[in-house]
Amino acid sequence: MKNRLLNRMGLIAVTAVAIANLTACGVDSQSGADTLPDQTGTSTEAATETVNESSTEDATGSSAQKGTEGVTEGTAETLTEAPTEAAEGEVFTENIIGSSDGYDYELWKDNGTTKFTVMDDGTFKCEWSDINNALFRRGKKFDCTQTYKEIGDISIDYGVKYQPFGNSYMCVYGWTREPLVEYYVVQSWGSWRPPGATTSLGTVTVDGGTYDIYKTERVEQPSIDGTQTFDQYWSVRREKPDGGAVDLSGTISLTKHFDAWEECGLELGKMYEVALTIEGYQSSGFAEVYKNDLKIEPYAE
Repeated sequence: MKNRLLNRMGLIAVTAVAIANLTACGVDSQSGADTLPDQTGTSTEAATETVNESSTEDATGSSAQKGTEGVTEGTAETLTEAPTEAAEGEVFTENIIGSSDGYDYELWKDNGTTKFTVMDDGTFKCEWSDINNALFRRGKKFDCTQTYKEIGDISIDYGVKYQPFGNSYMCVYGWTREPLVEYYVVQSWGSWRPPGATTSLGTVTVDGGTYDIYKTERVEQPSIDGTQTFDQYWSVRREKPDGGAVDLSGTISLTKHFDAWEECGLELGKMYEVALTIEGYQSSGFAEVYKNDLKIEPYAE
C-alpha cells in the first residue's frame, strides 16, 4: 500500500509546511464560548471528564452538564447523506488500537453505537450515535523519548466530509508525557465552540486562519497514565473554515501551534501521539476523512 507517513525513522520527507505568522502572547483576542458549560474531550481511556472550576481559564460546568446545550436529535443511521459503505477497509465497532499502511489508528468510546472504517493512506470513515463520548483517530504514536522539535516539523494535509449533529470536534489531537498534556488543534466543530474558557492566552495565525490559545486543567481524571491531574492545551480556530461547509480541506501546521504555545509559556513534554481526529460528545454524526497526509520534516528554529 502507498505510505504517505513520513518521519525520520526511514521515511522520506516531502513538502514543507506553510509559513505561520505568530502573534505575541498575552494580546487580547476573541474568547471562547464562555457562556456554555464545559464540553471538553476525553483521554484514550477516559469516561466522562470534568474541567476543574478553578483552572487557569476558569472553564465552567460539570459532567452532568456537558454536551447538553444545542444537541440536535437524530442518529447517523437515519441521515440521508450518511457515508456509503467502504469498498475496502477494516470495520470496527468497539474500542480498538492498531496500525496499518504506516498509520496508527484508534477508536475509543465509553458507550453507544460507533462504526470506524480504516482504509488506505491514513483515511477513514466514522459514524456515531447514542454515545456519551467517542474519538476516532488516525496518525502516529511515538515512544515518548523525543520532544516535538526533536521529531521534526509536523503538518497534516486533510480532506474531510464532516457532518456532526450536536457537540463534536474535527481536530488534530494527542498527548505528551513529562509533563502529561492532552492537546487539541480544533479546525471545525459542531454546535459548541470549545473549550469554554473565558479568555485566551494569545493567538496564532497560520494556514489561512486565526486560532485562540487556551489552557484548561483536568483534576484527577482518566488519562493515558491512569487517573491524573493534567493540563489541556488548545488552539481553536475563530471561524469555521469555508463558513462551516460539510466538505473541508486544507493544512494544519501542527508545529506552528506548538511553537506558539511555547511562546505563551505552555510546556509540552515527550511526544506520545499526533492524530487527525473526529470526536463526538453526546451527539450523533458522521465523517469521511478522504485525505490524511501526515508529514514530518526537519525542525527549523
